[in-house]
Amino acid sequence: MKQNIPWDIIIKNLKNEISSGEQNTLNVWLADKENQSVYQEIYALWLSIIEEGIDYKSESDKLWSKMELRIKKNEPKIIQFKKNYFRWLSGVASVLLIFLLSFGGYITSEWYKASTVVQTYSSLNGKSKVILPDGSNVWLNTESTLEYSTSLWSKTRNVKLKGEAYFEVKKDLQHLFVVESNGFGVKVYGTTFNVAARENDPNINVSLLSGSVVVENNLVSKKIIPGETAICSKIKGSIDTEKTDVAFAAMWANESVHFERKSIKELSKYLSKWYGVKIILDPLIPENQAYTFSIKHEPLEEILRLMSRINPIQYSFDEKNVVKITRK
Repeated sequence: MKQNIPWDIIIKNLKNEISSGEQNTLNVWLADKENQSVYQEIYALWLSIIEEGIDYKSESDKLWSKMELRIKKNEPKIIQFKKNYFRWLSGVASVLLIFLLSFGGYITSEWYKASTVVQTYSSLNGKSKVILPDGSNVWLNTESTLEYSTSLWSKTRNVKLKGEAYFEVKKDLQHLFVVESNGFGVKVYGTTFNVAARENDPNINVSLLSGSVVVENNLVSKKIIPGETAICSKIKGSIDTEKTDVAFAAMWANESVHFERKSIKELSKYLSKWYGVKIILDPLIPENQAYTFSIKHEPLEEILRLMSRINPIQYSFDEKNVVKITRK
């Protein structure tokens, strides 16, 4: 294992009390596959503890204290022993809790509720990458929110999305991965795709890069193949499919993008997608000037300022974050 286990951050993550900075630290640690495996075992141990059904609201502090003490006490063993050790430890923890909670009279109808875990991830001021508990990777675009829920009682991994996200779903034939947004859904077992579900847009678009997915919109469902985009109408409840540049649909999730001899018209299309803004280009601007450069984290205004030094253009941002580029 490359790094020590960040117990405090993992506990905060399980309790849904993690800060954005701590989430970034956890994501770096989870980038290692061995660390992902350890996290999934810890996650399974925690679920097995709450599975036995306590009155979660009144006993949550005791539950977290037991969980924290148990995993910290066994830190060296988690590093050294294989997965079957965790399964054994999970079983012991479950038996102990059954005895203690039965004696205390806490076996209640909260069993089902207590075993369901919901984690929320937000990307309000910029793009971010999230590693879900099941090992799937998700990139959230600006002003997007993702809610992930799982349960010992469920055969599905459920995600609710507001905004736009790029998914690399870890394959698991035993647990379906479902993305939901305003009556629309995507069902997969393991694949790579982009979902654009902006609240103010009339359509929800699903662009498939690899694998296969089933797209549902109210009572309509369609299966799409790589290279296709499903266009789901919020008003009509319909699904249309077409061949598109799916790589372009997901290009915003890249760490950087390089432009080689692109005209200002071509650039406007890419910059609009990269920064998530609408760009209105004056048709009178000549297109004989070619641009070659790369962008990573630079603000859009900085890019436009550099472009204006090459080509006589001027630009403005309105209150709705619409960019207008005109001839100077």
